[in-house]
Amino acid sequence: MASYHHYIATKAIEWRSDKYSDDHPNIQILKYENVFQDCLVFNTLGVSHYEDILIDLVEVSMVVDSVFSSTGNILANTLFFCIQNALEIGRGTAIRGIERFDKSFVEKYQKHAIYFTEPFAFPVEYSHVCTGSTKKGGTILLAFFISQAEYDYLILNGTEKFEDLLERNEVDTFFVGRKCMIET
Repeated sequence: MASYHHYIATKAIEWRSDKYSDDHPNIQILKYENVFQDCLVFNTLGVSHYEDILIDLVEVSMVVDSVFSSTGNILANTLFFCIQNALEIGRGTAIRGIERFDKSFVEKYQKHAIYFTEPFAFPVEYSHVCTGSTKKGGTILLAFFISQAEYDYLILNGTEKFEDLLERNEVDTFFVGRKCMIET
């Protein structure tokens, strides 16, 4: 968590703690304001405890301009889905089916999946997280919501082409209500 405070320079305004099961550690979702204009940042604490399942030491940051009440729940449940199904998360991973966690969110914003990538909006040093592991350090991933068409494009074309398209179209991934970048 020291890594977050070093780069975010503000205290969490709220946090929640979710438990996968009684036999596993909690995942906390910390919420920060005043990091990016008109946005909140949600950071996980505890995902790195699941290294044996997720294959890597990771924590996740998600920046959103709205839907503040839904984001923590959707993020926590998506991560527990990955843990339950032993899905490795890293740059280029997308998890769809978030309507299982918040159907009204998906209907309103037409975002059906969460995409994970490198934390491009933060300083390079932010992507490294200190963990209790003596073997290796951890990584912070940036997560954001994507539409079904964007998910389909990613699956069909791969991570590089998907992220190139995001950049070429200057997509603001923090804007939850943004239009889909894929023309249908």
